[in-house]
Amino acid sequence: MKKLHISGNLLKVLLLGALLTGCQNDDVMSPQQTSDVNVNDPNAKVNAELKLIKDGTAILQYVKQGRFTGQLSKVSETGSYVQYSYDDSTGDLWITSKRYNKSTNALIDEIKYKIVNGRCVTKINLTTNWTSQFVYNEVGRLNEINLSSGALTQKQVFTYDYNSVTGVERLKQVVFSTPTGAYKQVNFTYTYGLVAEKKDKYPLNSEHLGLDPYLPYFSKFSDVLIQQVQITPLPYTNQAKPYYRYFYSINADGYVVGRNKEFFPLGYGYEAGKQASYSGLDYSTGWGGI
Repeated sequence: MKKLHISGNLLKVLLLGALLTGCQNDDVMSPQQTSDVNVNDPNAKVNAELKLIKDGTAILQYVKQGRFTGQLSKVSETGSYVQYSYDDSTGDLWITSKRYNKSTNALIDEIKYKIVNGRCVTKINLTTNWTSQFVYNEVGRLNEINLSSGALTQKQVFTYDYNSVTGVERLKQVVFSTPTGAYKQVNFTYTYGLVAEKKDKYPLNSEHLGLDPYLPYFSKFSDVLIQQVQITPLPYTNQAKPYYRYFYSINADGYVVGRNKEFFPLGYGYEAGKQASYSGLDYSTGWGGI
């Protein structure tokens, strides 16, 4: 009986030791397995990318899984929202954006973009029936947008200044025209008085270009933030030149977290009718999405 009792105790010790060893092995392996998943999972890498999630009243969401993980999926604004879908089944990437009325869910407009080698080459507005063809130079800068709707045509020509210090080009002006001549010129300036240039670490498309502000497929227009914009009616016969001025708040990491916009409808130096607005910007690596 005594030998049996000792064998029972030994058995208990051995079983307990095995259980403890098993638990320890699980504790050691689990972090390594989790780490391997994070390293090898492309979605996990994309999800760690810093993305804009709020721009004033606009809330941005992104695709959370699949081949298009990290692409823009929805922008919700005050009275409307835009949903984005992606299709590369034809070999080229097509992006469709649909804007809906927020209260009725009625479709407001639908636009299709054809993306080739990371650049938008065609934009088809199915609501207005205007098609835009984008022309880029050899380094990928947007040079022209040629628009057509039936027999109607328009053109936008982009001009850049070369900065010898940074070795990059910055958008200087865009001239809008029809076959009868130019009707508008938009000029961009990247300083204001003694305010120095400010690096643009998260480029968005300017509201003055008529492009979706959040789709990054039209080239990067500058390495620094726009501080002044002047719009000149053409041919110019002493009309008012609407003028915009921008001021930015930048966080410790160099990202814009606040944007003040001042609009002078009568032009620079004319306070009558001046309008001012502020937009706060938020970023996150834990961005929301669908």
